[in-house]
Amino acid sequence: MAFPGWTVAGLPAAVDAALGAVLEQVIPGVVRVWNGRGGFGAGFLVRPGLVVTSAHLLARGPHRVTLWTGEHLSAVPVIVEPELDLAVLRLPQPVGPALPLRDPATLRVGSLMLALGHPWGEPYSVTLGVFSGWVTVRTGGPRRTLRLLRTDAALAPGNSGGPLLDAWGRVVGVSAMVVGGDQSLAVPADAVDGLIREGNG
Repeated sequence: MAFPGWTVAGLPAAVDAALGAVLEQVIPGVVRVWNGRGGFGAGFLVRPGLVVTSAHLLARGPHRVTLWTGEHLSAVPVIVEPELDLAVLRLPQPVGPALPLRDPATLRVGSLMLALGHPWGEPYSVTLGVFSGWVTVRTGGPRRTLRLLRTDAALAPGNSGGPLLDAWGRVVGVSAMVVGGDQSLAVPADAVDGLIREGNG
């Protein structure tokens, strides 16, 4: 499987090649998520046939996803947690590959981050940045506060719900929003893991 052109300009050749190889492995696990309003975002397979995405994308059904092969599949929400802005969709068949999760507590400031999604309708676009630290936001719900990952990897409409990856292709967060014009926030992967465990997804 090859994805011609998946290189990151301005990096040393060895790093460029390594990141390109990581993307080749990751892209088949990332999907486009559609809702009944004609809007879309991104999502990723956390288990075969189980997609994680942003809850705010699911305001209206029916829902469907498009795989990297171009195949369209119906999707049924099985977990929706607005306070975390996370949702889990079940597909009618166990497609894969699933992307591995990494405990974000092991990140160091300056670690490379890759944000993968479909910004402005461009399929499978990637932006590169670094982990900038943590920010705490108020949720207005029972949890009251939520710690989010902060990165300078650029996001745009169509990135929501997509994976924020480390340099090895492991998911450290779910892209959520842009703040301050040049910083982006993501829901940490441990919240994804906890949500799936709670919901027996």
